Amino acid sequence: MGAVVIRAPLRVALGGGGTDLPSYYREHGGLVVSTAIDKYVHMTVSAQFQRRFLLKHLEWEEVDDPREVRHPILREALAHHWSAGPIELASVGDVPPGTGLGSSGAYAVCAINALELLSGNELAPAELAEAACRLEIDVLGRSIGKQDQYAAAFGGLRAYTFNPDHSVTVRELQLSDDTRRSLRDEFLLFFTGKERSASDILGAGQQEEALHRLKQLAAATIAALEAGDLVRVGELMDEHWEVKRRRAPGTVTEDMDQLRDHALRAGARGVISLGAGGGGFLLVYTPEPDRTREALSADGVPEVSFDLDGTGCTSL
Repeated sequence: MGAVVIRAPLRVALGGGGTDLPSYYREHGGLVVSTAIDKYVHMTVSAQFQRRFLLKHLEWEEVDDPREVRHPILREALAHHWSAGPIELASVGDVPPGTGLGSSGAYAVCAINALELLSGNELAPAELAEAACRLEIDVLGRSIGKQDQYAAAFGGLRAYTFNPDHSVTVRELQLSDDTRRSLRDEFLLFFTGKERSASDILGAGQQEEALHRLKQLAAATIAALEAGDLVRVGELMDEHWEVKRRRAPGTVTEDMDQLRDHALRAGARGVISLGAGGGGFLLVYTPEPDRTREALSADGVPEVSFDLDGTGCTSL
């Protein structure tokens, strides 16, 4: 194969974040519920007529030896998933990195899948997700969890159970048409305009009691979604907010608290910070989307419209 064009979806986490960290699930097992969305990392890779490795991402790199690549994910993806000659690779994301939508995990999934497909290999979603987890957690030593890589590889709205033996059980949620419509129309995504390192924030706090509660909240969120009880989902989102604050105070800033208060006063039933928190995106559940949009628009917070992705990482 001379060239591949591929994309991997970003994700919106609805509960259980933090319990997917190896330091937690090895002892207690973890549970996360998240949905992939139609915002993507896009990548094009070609091995035709290349004399040097030419990589276009947030920077421009041109090297003779892939070990000289500065981008850590691309360097290690080339080291572990590519054995042929020079390539040209270009990547772009639909949202800025470090904003709570799992872009790093999606980038790793996209890079590995692109290189494997270019080599003539097709990985199953679970194989792809585990390869990306090994790259980021074991090889690069990042203090992150495994949910982002799995959401990017599988797509859909799913529950991910992280077992103490490192295996992962993946289950697609069974939702009514009305619930799926509400997820599209009444769950709003707002960008606070701040970026941060998930690895730094996740490494800052590890209160076990809070993580136990986050896992319980994930289970309750799964049950509420499958029952179509979105009022209960909103209540659980709000409790997630407070538990994440207790676990690591840096996950919630004063500005985020103010935005949450404005949303709740404008008809929202629940607000949750995405990813490790500390900025990035907020997810709001509101039965009055126009009223809530107007309130947060007055705060200068842009909305990012989204739909659900059901395909996961795929070639185009």
